[in-house]
Amino acid sequence: MRRAGPRRRAGAVVGAVLLIAVSAPTAVPAGPAADGIDVPEPRVQTEDLLIANHSFEDGLANWSASNGRGEPPGEHCDDAARITTDWASAGEQSLQFPGQAPCVVAGAVSEPVEVVAGEHYSAYADTAGSGKAALGLRFLDESGDVIDSVHGERVAAGDVVQISGTAPADAAAVAVELAAQKTVQFDNVLVTAPFTATGNQITNRGTFLAMAAGYDQNGRAVTFTVATGSAADSAVLMVTDIVEQRVTQTVKLPGVTGSWSIEQNPVTGVVYIAGYGAPGLYEWQPGDEAAQRVGTPPIDHLGMMYGLTTTPEGVLYGGAWGEPTVGYAGAQLWRYDDDGFERFGPVLTDDANYTRAVAYEAQNEALWAGTGTVPHLYGCDTDGSCQDFTHLLNDDILAKPWVYGMTAGSGYVQVWAGDSNSTGGDYLIVLRTWRDDAGTLQAEVVHEVPGVIYNGATPVVDDKVYYTVAGEEGLPLHSLDVVTGEESVIADAKGEIFSRAWEIIDLRDPEWPGPSVVGFNSQANLVAYNIETGRFARTELDGVPDVALGVNDLVDGPDGRIWSAAYMSGGTGAYEPMRSDEQQSWNVGRQAESMIAYQGRIYQGTYPNGDITTYVPADIVDGQEPATVCRIGAGQNRPYGLLGVGDRIYYGSQAEYGHDMGAIGYVDLDTGECTTFTEQVGHYSVNTLTAADGLVLGGTSIFFSWDGEPIEDEGQLLIFTEADETIEVRDLPVRGLRSLDALVTDSDGTVWAYAAGWLFGYDPAADEWISQEEIFPDWKPGDRIPGNYATMIEHEGRIYGNAAGRLFSFDPDAARAGAADVEVHIQGLGPRLIADDYGHLYTLYGSTQLMRINPDAL
Repeated sequence: MRRAGPRRRAGAVVGAVLLIAVSAPTAVPAGPAADGIDVPEPRVQTEDLLIANHSFEDGLANWSASNGRGEPPGEHCDDAARITTDWASAGEQSLQFPGQAPCVVAGAVSEPVEVVAGEHYSAYADTAGSGKAALGLRFLDESGDVIDSVHGERVAAGDVVQISGTAPADAAAVAVELAAQKTVQFDNVLVTAPFTATGNQITNRGTFLAMAAGYDQNGRAVTFTVATGSAADSAVLMVTDIVEQRVTQTVKLPGVTGSWSIEQNPVTGVVYIAGYGAPGLYEWQPGDEAAQRVGTPPIDHLGMMYGLTTTPEGVLYGGAWGEPTVGYAGAQLWRYDDDGFERFGPVLTDDANYTRAVAYEAQNEALWAGTGTVPHLYGCDTDGSCQDFTHLLNDDILAKPWVYGMTAGSGYVQVWAGDSNSTGGDYLIVLRTWRDDAGTLQAEVVHEVPGVIYNGATPVVDDKVYYTVAGEEGLPLHSLDVVTGEESVIADAKGEIFSRAWEIIDLRDPEWPGPSVVGFNSQANLVAYNIETGRFARTELDGVPDVALGVNDLVDGPDGRIWSAAYMSGGTGAYEPMRSDEQQSWNVGRQAESMIAYQGRIYQGTYPNGDITTYVPADIVDGQEPATVCRIGAGQNRPYGLLGVGDRIYYGSQAEYGHDMGAIGYVDLDTGECTTFTEQVGHYSVNTLTAADGLVLGGTSIFFSWDGEPIEDEGQLLIFTEADETIEVRDLPVRGLRSLDALVTDSDGTVWAYAAGWLFGYDPAADEWISQEEIFPDWKPGDRIPGNYATMIEHEGRIYGNAAGRLFSFDPDAARAGAADVEVHIQGLGPRLIADDYGHLYTLYGSTQLMRINPDAL
């Protein structure tokens, strides 16, 4: 694609600005009006209005000649239009009017697209040449007759021309008319409704967070895995024949976004899936066309289910997570059998909220559980009584967040614990377990293996466990004899994967006799190793279902496209404004908590490691992963705020699990080095940044990570002075607000801050708050305030904001005078707010989509 350069809107002629709420099946859900706030409920256009042959790659098809002013072409102008390759802003061709006598003034009309009467529409076209250009809109009724039109004044070509108008009563369609005086080229003709849902942004081959091995309805050895989806496009259960190395069945899981754990009942063959999104247990009988939701265990404020494990009799146990700030009591277990759910045992500990690792050890009839983000280890009897075995974990593990994975059997328990990053800081701890004469559960550490990678080891088979170790080329399987302690590397079994689990299963095939080791990673690479014969297979599977992923953040890219990053397994999308048919996505890139475009590149702050990554659009188009600039370190993992200033990218961040101090810092773009300040920030997150007069200002939140309760009581304004790198804080004008959610600096230098329904103005030169107004008494955040709760941007002289899906705007001059006169435009959106080169606003919408908003129609 070739571009003429940055788009700028010029020569706009706007019809009457009118927005009428029209009832439609896909309306944005409006919240209740409160305290005099009237939240409109507009119609949402569910797909772009695509002008046929908008970039003239098909020559003159779908266009007809006119005079540019709503009439037939003038004499000698029937064939005035030409196709040229001398210039193009989209594709390789454009439409040219030579503008030579006897036809100096000419035009062309597109085929119409459907519209709704009463709504406001805007059209755009890129132009070049030495003449003058304009656009018009012809509104047509159902019979195709023109019932009204609006035309703009001709302006010098070389920019984007625009026209806007309101569809009259009885309008059913609109056609865009091009008008040229003398030599003009037109390209990339586009049109938009006021509110448009852009369609799914990132659709990729499924990725996987859970795996189990078992048998299908035909007795074939298979893996059960779950392709992560989104709230709008549910996860998919995928069954793969291990010996044949092919996908044999896929089953949609309605209501499920994804799964961290899956298990097959050894008695009934039922497959259990611990779903998240709307947390719940699902069951599926192999061969069935659909899965069924079972329900949720009786655990208050349950947020996630983990660690499924079964007894030989088919009793299911599992772990859980809930957020402490909404009332979750701490690490807990649950049980499910023919009688239904019950909570199992006590709250294990109240200083950890994840029961991430759970495994049943049948020889001693004991349930084992590990917690995070404070690591503990417990062994429980089936009557619900539990013992604390945390003392068996070494000091290095205890200084890290997780007991993350676990397998058990034959009197042994294999614990995978550490930082869970699989870079060498994790351990495999092998426990021998028994019961003493009184029947009390006992355990001792018999082996510690450092550097074991995700997700630990197999259960014991023939006195051995199997696993992989960080840093080894090809990641070959290792075996450890749990009796003798002898460790061996199986050089011919290089799996090259971080397996979601390592399973032991009899493949029931003469070429794979006895037990085999089976692994499966997030990218659907299947690995099998036969212990008896040494036979090894590794396959990148075909037939993996595509899923539409949730969008986590977005940015207006340097190429004019809207670039987005997926939640949670990664992925990148690129959207050409007003051309959903040109949407692209790639299975590269990580979960971005923030994105900015700066100096021709896109920068991201990514989770889970707190990396600053970067790319130019061409890198992603070529399938390259974004490059890591640096890791911000200091116990951080969610860089929510990014800001480009001079030769630096500044970031604010939220602490990782097990840490309680956020950070502010910067990347030196010349050296690529990160400098991170955390002690000066204290027990806060820094979630939003802006700059003014040599200062970088940050909005802080008392919520510092997802596993701990706040230490502080109220948010503050953080002030970083670039010259001497000192940090100060200022109290907010209204005390007791838990988070300063959004910051923006206007063209006058005033910093505007949004916090829990309050709007504040700050003069950085005078170092004083100059205004305060409670603009939304009805709109208060819940228990936790996430780092993407609110955003504000300056756009064409106004400040636009998105607070928890409520889009609003105000005039900063009026706000400085003491009356912000805030307008609420729409409610029910997702987070984030950016503007494209045409002046349209974008937020997230419906999990997988963007919402484009035309401010001309507001």
